[in-house]
Amino acid sequence: MTTPHSKRLPIGDPGYSTELQKALNYSIVDLIDEFTAAGWDRWETLKALTKVVCDHALAYQEDRDQRPTARRRKSGSGQSPPTQPTGARRQGHGVR
Repeated sequence: MTTPHSKRLPIGDPGYSTELQKALNYSIVDLIDEFTAAGWDRWETLKALTKVVCDHALAYQEDRDQRPTARRRKSGSGQSPPTQPTGARRQGHGVR
């Protein structure tokens, strides 16, 4: 069964990251809308969401770094997530 979140491309495919971002976008926009409808400020919600996602990424990276190399699964580009917001994030691109 395929859903809007179903993976269609293999890791390493040039369109993999774009496909994943599109799949995440709808759920994240719905989540932000849900929180703003509940009375939370949209900008503060976006900042909090960014912090939570970065915290998860750092925890995942630390966990990966502690696993033996032989057991690691190859994923994405292998680059760590940025520690500072990119220009696109600072300007709010991709957020409606």
